[in-house]
Amino acid sequence: MSRPRNHEPQPPPPADAAAADDGFREVLVRLRGGYESLSAAERRVGDAVAADPQALIRLPLRALADSAGVSDATVVRFCKALGYDGLRGLKRELVAKALSPARAARDALAPDDDLASIVEKVFGSNIAMLRDTLELLDRSALAAAVEAILTSSRIEFYAVGPSLGVALDAHYRLLRLGLPATAVSDVHLQATSAANLPPGAVAFAISHYGKAFETHSSIRWAKQAGATCIVLTSYRDTPLSRLADIALVVAAPESASRPEGVATRIAHLAVVDALSVAIALRRPQAASTALLRDYEIIGEREVEK
Repeated sequence: MSRPRNHEPQPPPPADAAAADDGFREVLVRLRGGYESLSAAERRVGDAVAADPQALIRLPLRALADSAGVSDATVVRFCKALGYDGLRGLKRELVAKALSPARAARDALAPDDDLASIVEKVFGSNIAMLRDTLELLDRSALAAAVEAILTSSRIEFYAVGPSLGVALDAHYRLLRLGLPATAVSDVHLQATSAANLPPGAVAFAISHYGKAFETHSSIRWAKQAGATCIVLTSYRDTPLSRLADIALVVAAPESASRPEGVATRIAHLAVVDALSVAIALRRPQAASTALLRDYEIIGEREVEK
């Protein structure tokens, strides 16, 4: 079956995805995020896992390999590609996690759903997206991004399409904290601006799939200029994330009923929020002064009663 241009190949959603507990959900989150980087044989293991994630806890290595039609070594490589120390290490983490009650089928939207059901499912899907991202997000990468921004001479944001709104929000947040941040919205000027970044600058790209040509070009030029390159994306192994010095990866959405870019922006914005708060707390006096000045500027533009 053909897929839209620039879309990542995804494993089929598991039949009981809505009932997966926290431990199994983490495996599925990692699987969705790293699926494209897997070999064809490793993807067969991923497809078998996605079809019945709870079978992982009881299947021996040989049985899982047979069900996927691959070798034992392929199963081990698959587990390591997801960040686990082989199948035994994956099972250890599953056992260590407390099982939670079955989740409601929050994103199984149907044409006959009433408004109350739609609202509940959409909000539930967004909450789950944030929870999955919280589990997946690399704290050391986030700390490195905070440090890079705090010590930078300039921070420039790049994005196109739906991700541009997140980039503009990030730019505004850092600017309000008194940091030298900017965002270039014209796609024809992004690469030119990136190529002229000064030493010590940070180039910050935001892209859901990590394949946007304009954003990739901007980061490539920024890297040549000597900037520290940060990428916020939804997939680990993409053309854009391979250029990054620091990659911030959120959970890839599992819902087939909503556009992925829409769902993911919530997770991207949450990461931007966490970054800006962490930065503000690292420089409280400067941030407070900058925010008070911003409130004064906004106050001048408010209409009196």
